[in-house]
Amino acid sequence: MDPINVIITFEAKPEGASAFAELMNQVKQSLPSADGCLGVRLFGHSDNACAFTLVESWESRRHHQAHIDRAVASGAWSALEAQLACAPVSRYCMEL
Repeated sequence: MDPINVIITFEAKPEGASAFAELMNQVKQSLPSADGCLGVRLFGHSDNACAFTLVESWESRRHHQAHIDRAVASGAWSALEAQLACAPVSRYCMEL
């Protein structure tokens, strides 16, 4: 099974953009310890200080989904969503 990449873009509420940037940096540091996570890259958008993109590499889609299931069950995902201006946009991608 080939590794999978998850590319997810978040747009924070303007009043919370700097706090959300800190949260994203914490995710960048901690997520690689999750089972099946191979690495994380974090990007800020040069044209929008409220927009952030994570590029996550996972051993498999199953590993990523298990991580999301744990985040939803723990309430961590709801806490993150409360800081967003709109729903995140996420895609599974394979490197070509």
